[in-house]
Amino acid sequence: MQHPVPWNQNLTELAKILDKEDTANRLMDDYWQRINKLKKTLGDKRTQIRVSAATVQKDNGIYSYGSKHPSGIVLKDIGVQRPSSQIGDFIYTDNLSPETLSEIDGDVLLFVTWNKQGDKETFERLQENPLWNKLKVVQNNRVYLVDSDHWYTDHSILGVNALIDDLFKHLVNPPQNNS
Repeated sequence: MQHPVPWNQNLTELAKILDKEDTANRLMDDYWQRINKLKKTLGDKRTQIRVSAATVQKDNGIYSYGSKHPSGIVLKDIGVQRPSSQIGDFIYTDNLSPETLSEIDGDVLLFVTWNKQGDKETFERLQENPLWNKLKVVQNNRVYLVDSDHWYTDHSILGVNALIDDLFKHLVNPPQNNS
């Protein structure tokens, strides 16, 4: 499978075409400032916390996001740990079975939600599975639902910034009421 061009490379290439390199450089500087602010805010915790990113879809089953996915690139830039199943030269792993749910376990699980009715029902069925409740992240109430618009669909600088907003929200000031 050929990897799509990373979001930051897309930004750079588009800026060259539009003769907007200065704007792209400012956007990338802002990105790194936000990444560094998040790193500083998390402190040593960022090198110890294991952050998982996954989803479920009616047609595609359970899958997790790898190192080459835009969210994986951002998580790597921050320096948080990832479950071993989400490290490697791939975008995502699909068709995980309920018996392999432990592959998405971590200290925090950012679970991408979809607006399609069938996908919502699939997630509700997953939550009813006894193996779901055995996950450490579920037992510790650290599963956070995040929007598919920027975690999966929008790989622009705007989508990446929304993803970083979610990371501040769920890693720095986690809400008390989650899934």
